Parts: sequence; structure tokens; C-alpha cells
Amino acid sequence: MASRVRFFLLSLILQFSCPVGAVNLQLTQVSELGAVVDIKHAGDGSQRLFLLQQNGVIRILDNGQLLAEPFVDISNQVSFGGEQGLLSMAFSPQFNSNNRVYLYYTDSNGDSVLSRLTASGNRLDSDSEEILLTISQPFGNHNGGRLEFGPDGMLYLGTGDGGGGGDPQNNSQNRQSLLGKLLRLDVDSQSTGFSIPADNPFFNSPDTRSEIWALGLRNPWRMAFDRLTGDLYIADVGQTLFEEVHFQPASSTGGENYGWNIMEASSCFNSTTCNTNGLTLPIAEYDHNNGDCSITGGQVYRGTAYPDLVGRYIYGDFCTGRIWSVHNEQNNWQVEVLQESGSGMFTFGEDQAGNMYLSNSNGVFLISDGPAATLNPLINFNGSMSGSYTVDGLPDQGIILTVGQNEQGLFVFVAWFTYDNSGQPLWLVGNDSIANNTSSVTLNMQRLEGPGFLNFSTAPANRTDIGSMTFTGVDCNTIQTSFDLAGLGSDNLVFKRLTNVEGRDCQ
Repeated sequence: MASRVRFFLLSLILQFSCPVGAVNLQLTQVSELGAVVDIKHAGDGSQRLFLLQQNGVIRILDNGQLLAEPFVDISNQVSFGGEQGLLSMAFSPQFNSNNRVYLYYTDSNGDSVLSRLTASGNRLDSDSEEILLTISQPFGNHNGGRLEFGPDGMLYLGTGDGGGGGDPQNNSQNRQSLLGKLLRLDVDSQSTGFSIPADNPFFNSPDTRSEIWALGLRNPWRMAFDRLTGDLYIADVGQTLFEEVHFQPASSTGGENYGWNIMEASSCFNSTTCNTNGLTLPIAEYDHNNGDCSITGGQVYRGTAYPDLVGRYIYGDFCTGRIWSVHNEQNNWQVEVLQESGSGMFTFGEDQAGNMYLSNSNGVFLISDGPAATLNPLINFNGSMSGSYTVDGLPDQGIILTVGQNEQGLFVFVAWFTYDNSGQPLWLVGNDSIANNTSSVTLNMQRLEGPGFLNFSTAPANRTDIGSMTFTGVDCNTIQTSFDLAGLGSDNLVFKRLTNVEGRDCQ
């Protein structure tokens, strides 16, 4: 279902996203851990944050506490220093069922490695490592990248141009090189190795590597998908004059050329004609005139606690600590400075709930806009809520969540009608009692099947455990859920009150 389900979110965006307003950016320290170059969550409902240190150690921040034992320590196989080291990680979208974790690092030879490992609890088994891809690096800088799974379940990897200044080997425009590219790989559909998706833009092309999704990047230091829209933002480090942000819409079929080393941002670099035909120019850029020197890419804020941040792509500069946001307003990209200066930034990241974090030379910080909005408890709602989605054109799907009271006390019930991967009708149900002042509840979801399911015979339907859904109260009109339903997929959804008139205050 992960590849088949497409949530119909346009109406929810209008209801749930707030107009961008003035931001009073605040940073609250959550860890003093240093040299954190990536921040990720497992998507498993555990609320753990995984903090990658450049030296090859990954630590776990669990409920605000830094666990003593590392998630993994591969420092003995990582070249560490300068722009080399352990650079990124990604959890499989099916992590709850396959326990797969992907790492991207510089090995002892100075080459870039993509590998797959298996996790168990709070440990990543280094002995389980399978090397999927090794990319030879001609120089020690411009290793790039970040690992991100897209909404399509494919793994995306941004690679640097190999370094050396000015891309002397012309790797970024060389279609036979994997350097200076955005790669797209199918790493989760088989037990070993990976495959190249047949819908990659250069699949089986005689003059272009099939792994390539887009080209013309210099050193993409952090990229991120908007978890709501599926759009991709890429922060690309410039040469000596400009830093840039690229935007790839969710509708993209790949093949973009982001211009390096023909262009540096929207300015001519290695070209006398500066012909931009066929090039995709950045949506935002900044120069080095104020001491800025190297962009650190961020995230699009899709949390619920800070409404004025919603929809903003937030990024910063490594040297000055200046922080910007960019957002699309009536088809125009609006750039704003949110913080004038600070400590240099290594990376941004988010947790499963959509809260945003950054790492700088002083540690790891939660990004906020003043005091967090208080989550109203789930029991402040009494009635039904719905979420909307479509499944490849099949009609008659729907999810209803009901919170109410019976003789045993408060309860929550969920019924989800959809279709399985073969197109057969599928009912999922879950229910449980809830305590007073509960703000979050996790339901064990079951699939109904058998003779008592569709023909309403006297025989009861069979129930098969299929995964879990976690529901968190936002206000008396809104509930968020994250779910992981084994082979049926994992995602997030917003429920709105059915009985509420839009715009009416909560009662």
C-alpha cells in the first residue's frame, strides 16, 4: 500500500497550514553532543532521535536522555576529518518489519560508501553491513550528501563533485560519473544488493548512468523532502561567491540539471555564453559579502507546535550561523532572515512528530517560535473525525475515528476501509479504552476477513494483527496520526472533526 496509497491532502493543507507570519525564532538546547552531522528518526513511534557524529559514532537521544551506549560505532572504518567521515543515515520506510538502516560514509581509502545494516533494539549490528555502492573520490573534499527516502519508497543520495575547486574533472556535467549527482535507487525491494528503478530518467541510456536522477550539483550539503507535499529541497554549497537552494516538485520525473559548473547559483561560472537553456536555477541564493561562506540545508517545518513556522524551508550558513527561511507565496519564493548570527551549523533534522532541530558547534537544539503550542488532550474531543485519501483511483475509501464514552469509560475506535495491493476490499479496525487527560494513544490495528466480514453472516470475522496507529491530540478539532501497518505501509495523516463548522472556535 505504501506505493499505492496517495493521501488527498489539498483540503487538509488549507485547513491545517497557517499563513506564514512573523517568526520569533528560538533555539532550545536538547544535547551538548558535538560534531553531529545528521539528525534522523526511525519512524517507528519510539520518539528516539539518532545523532550522527562525523567520527563514525551514532548516539540515541531517548526521551531527552542521551543513552550511554552508541547505536553503532564504525569509527575504525571511517576516514574522519575535514569534509570526510560518517555523513548520513536513513531508516527504511519499512523499518518496523525489516530493521534496515542505511549509512553513507567515507571509508579508509577516502571513497564514499553506501551500505545497509540491520538494527535490533537500540543497537545497529556492524557485522551485518552489506556494501551497496562505492564511489571513488579524487579529492578529500566535496563528499556531499545526505540519504533520504522519498515518498515513492526509493532512496535518494546527493553526491559532491569530487572536490578540487571548480570541478576540475567536470564530474558534475559528466553523465558517466556518479559525482555531482542526485542518485535514486531501489534498495528495499530485495534481500541483497539494490536495483535501479525503471522509471529513472536515464534508465538504460547509453550515455548516462542509470542511477542518476538529476545532475549539476557541486556539494549538496543536506537535502530534505517536505513530508506533506513530497517536494524536495536541495542546499548546494557554492564555490567562492554564492550559496543556493534548489527545489524539485513532487511531480518531477527527474532529469534536472542544476547547472554546476556552468553556473554558480544563477551567475555564470565556467561558461562564456552563460546559456541557461536546459538548466534548473535555484529558488534562493545568497552571497558571501556578509561573512557567509557555506550553506547548511534544512527541513520544511510540518510540526504542529509552532504554527508560524509551518510551510517554511529553514536553512542556515556554516560560518555565520545566520538562518533563513524560504516559502512559496502566490507562486513567488519569499526569503526571510530568521536569525542574524549564531554558531556555525552542521545540519538540520526532524523527529517523527515534525519538530525541527539543528546541530551547531555548541550541541543540538530544538527550533521553535516562542513557547510551544499546548496540545489539548484527546478526550477534549467527543464525536467523530475523518481523514481523506485516494488509492489509485479506487472509489469508496474512508477513515473514521470516534472518541466517546460507554459504561466502561472513555474509548477510541477507528475503522478504515480501503483496498489491499490486489484491489480486494480491506477493513482495518482498532479500539481501546483511554484514560482521562490522555493526549496520545496507540492502537493495535487488525484486518477483518473471512465469511463474517463481507456477507454479514453469523460467523464472526477473522482478525489479523497488522500494525499500529498512534493518535495525538492537536486541538479539539484536529488529531494527528502516524501509522506503520507492516506490508501495507507507513505514513502520517491529519484528522479533522466532522461535526465542526470550519472556522468555529473549539467548544
